[in-house]
Amino acid sequence: VCERVESQNNQISLLSDVCCQDVDAIATAGSSAISQQQSAPLGSLNVRALNLKVGILTVSDRAASNQYETGDLSGPAVETAVMSQVNATSERYQNSISIDSIIKHIVPDESDCIKQILLAWSGKSKESRVPLDLILTTGGTGFGKRDVTPEATVEVLDRECQGMMAWASAELSAIQPLAALSRAAAGTCGETLVVNLPGNPKGAQQVLNFLFPLLLHAIDDLHAGAGVS
Repeated sequence: VCERVESQNNQISLLSDVCCQDVDAIATAGSSAISQQQSAPLGSLNVRALNLKVGILTVSDRAASNQYETGDLSGPAVETAVMSQVNATSERYQNSISIDSIIKHIVPDESDCIKQILLAWSGKSKESRVPLDLILTTGGTGFGKRDVTPEATVEVLDRECQGMMAWASAELSAIQPLAALSRAAAGTCGETLVVNLPGNPKGAQQVLNFLFPLLLHAIDDLHAGAGVS
């Protein structure tokens, strides 16, 4: 059974499982360097105005069964990073980038549950709503026996983008060694861009901050191909 928790505007939060709990202990000294390298160095961002519909999917057995009292750390961390990057990108590049909506779900580490949400949010199932522009998953990208997010993601993708995640892993692993252990996947499902992020809240923010300009380029390309104005 896929237990799902949906929230908007941060109304519901549960503690999510994390893949890299010792990340701070391993490379505390690297945190300042990461903060200085906030996003991919693209020079200029030539995209049209984007009003983004975003989905954030926390993948965690324990979060889905509501075992924790302190609240989900990963989902809100990703949401905060998205809002921060939208504001910073609009200011830096003078592009009209805004958020239409952010939807959040929590599911257990079950492949079928993950695929069900990805397909629904991409407009490719009977439960579909208007397709989202961007889906960010957090959790399940490590080597634990229950870590199946990348495999589930690849099963629903129409086109995989291996280069983006390999590049992010290589760049960030120079500062944070655990980044090299990520098995994250990314690609398109219909006209929706899907990206796996780590389960560790700080790690998820770091990866998203680094990739965000590239994600906007990809979404802009998808809109152009679909004839979205």
